Amino acid sequence: MKINSYQSKNYFSQPACVVEYSRPAFKGYDARPLNSVLMTVCDDPKAFDIIKQMSEIGKKDGFKVYFTNRTNKLYENLNKIKNFFRICNHTDSLTKWAQDHAILTPESKVFTHKIYTDESIPKRIAAISKAKFSYTNYFVEGGNLFFVKNGTHEEILIGAKETESINPDIFKKLYGASKVHVIPQADFHIDLFLRPLNNKRILVADDELMIHELKQAVKRLKDYKKQATPTEKQRLENLQKKLEDTLKDFSYQTKNNKNPSMEEVVKTLEGKGFRPIRIPGRLYGRIPSQNYDNLKHSLNYMNAVVHEKPDGTLTYITNKSTLNERFNITPEISQQIDFDFEKILTKYLEPYIKKEDIHFISGKGNHLAYLLEAQQGGIHCLCNEIPV
Repeated sequence: MKINSYQSKNYFSQPACVVEYSRPAFKGYDARPLNSVLMTVCDDPKAFDIIKQMSEIGKKDGFKVYFTNRTNKLYENLNKIKNFFRICNHTDSLTKWAQDHAILTPESKVFTHKIYTDESIPKRIAAISKAKFSYTNYFVEGGNLFFVKNGTHEEILIGAKETESINPDIFKKLYGASKVHVIPQADFHIDLFLRPLNNKRILVADDELMIHELKQAVKRLKDYKKQATPTEKQRLENLQKKLEDTLKDFSYQTKNNKNPSMEEVVKTLEGKGFRPIRIPGRLYGRIPSQNYDNLKHSLNYMNAVVHEKPDGTLTYITNKSTLNERFNITPEISQQIDFDFEKILTKYLEPYIKKEDIHFISGKGNHLAYLLEAQQGGIHCLCNEIPV
């Protein structure tokens, strides 16, 4: 989930001190035990709390979180990382999007692209995973590839645009997979609308489900408003308007979206033997272009890191949005109308993941929501996952 080549590079503001690169690569896995994740985000002092929150989850659930930078070694100790943030002027950073600079394959190979002159990220991933590092010209753009298990076989989900001029068998041979499954390009990257779990189960963003949940929330809010005090009614009127405006706008955006539909994605996955699980996973506005709509997300729960714990249960780590706060959905209101934006995701995930294992990462001042909305990058983009 990142600013992409279809968008004007000036459309989203970037901190002036950040050194950014184009991001052509991504390494991702379905849910399996993680040894660690590598993070590089240091574009802003507020970003330290993103690393801190990931580290706290990792400590509880059994994976390490490393931090690195162009001029630094690997750090795991939070005090040392915090000290780095105190003295760093944020001009010597690599890229915050660690996921994009290296592909770690199931055959313990680490690939990067020859356009990168800095080898810090792939070399440190190779050191952690004891893998061999080399270059390739056949890099897949960030977020557009997942490795998934089918029994003992490794297979690849890959966005359709990657195969427009390249034979999919090249990726199969290079990345050590038995099959390549081409997924309709419903968004700029596939990690914006699907997230593999395990056992061939794949979460898919169902926009119609999000519309349904918004409609139900408005209906319950109207019922609750009947018994509210005059003071409460004004607050609830404001919330109702925001929900209705969001519902109207998102219904319009989905109706006019020129990209392949979620139904096409679901049918493709089912035809390839996977088990799609529909969830209300995103809200977006469109930036139309000639044949393709770029989607600018105000909420995206699909861009997530998933870890399989030693007991076989899953941890789901995704992005906290600002919508609950902006709409002033208090805990009391959420309880009365059985709705807030995090609650609806939790409701759909609970059959597969325990409530206490679903995490919404924010960072200080909800810096991650800024990255999500302004720069179109979430927690999955910030973490290069290294499986056990």
